[in-house]
Amino acid sequence: MDGSTSWTRVPVERGAVEIHNPRAGTGVSLRAAPTDTDGNTLTQTVIDAYRTR
Repeated sequence: MDGSTSWTRVPVERGAVEIHNPRAGTGVSLRAAPTDTDGNTLTQTVIDAYRTR
């Protein structure tokens, strides 16, 4: 586990993403950074959102 120091971009397709989990027992953190058509942005991060098994 790298303590959320590295991030992997995943494409949003039809409103969803596919996450390839790391090895068992690893925490997975999630970050979303959407931008609307007016250019407004938001960044939301959830550290250790879930653990793999």
